[in-house]
Amino acid sequence: MKQIIFLRHAETNLNKEGRFCGAIDTDITEEGRRQAEKMRETFKEYHFDAMYCSPLKRTKQTLEAIFPNQKFIKEDGFTEISLGDWEGVKKAIVDQALRKDFQKGKYTPPHGEKHEDIEARVKETIERIFATYTDNSLILVCTSNGIMRTIKRMYNIKTENIMSENLEYFTLELF
Repeated sequence: MKQIIFLRHAETNLNKEGRFCGAIDTDITEEGRRQAEKMRETFKEYHFDAMYCSPLKRTKQTLEAIFPNQKFIKEDGFTEISLGDWEGVKKAIVDQALRKDFQKGKYTPPHGEKHEDIEARVKETIERIFATYTDNSLILVCTSNGIMRTIKRMYNIKTENIMSENLEYFTLELF
């Protein structure tokens, strides 16, 4: 059985400030780096056939902190959702009902990326990756909350919360 483990990046300054990141290319914080380094213990027994990250710095920096001196494949399909007018905005000041609808895939912020477009690119990327590897492959993907939320909805993955905390991860299995 092929498996992909999806890992959310470590804390960024925008996360720390309670702001939407979206497609803003921001670094992880020093605290985020320390927390990611602690994840080495979590993943020490895993033998990944490949490790992917989005082109955004925060995902690559997270993997570098966990797996120093390793090579990662940048994959555009896992780039965080463009939030349009919400990018960089404090989460507390947007209409919270719209925010909840956005999290459920029922609302797109002005000038943001449409959910059906996100789902199409994520589905194509996952299918392409699964087709690339053998039956017992284990893949790691470091991405962002919006992409992880989309995957949870698309593949009906049950977790305690649709939102993913920094460095939270889950596994997708396809036969």
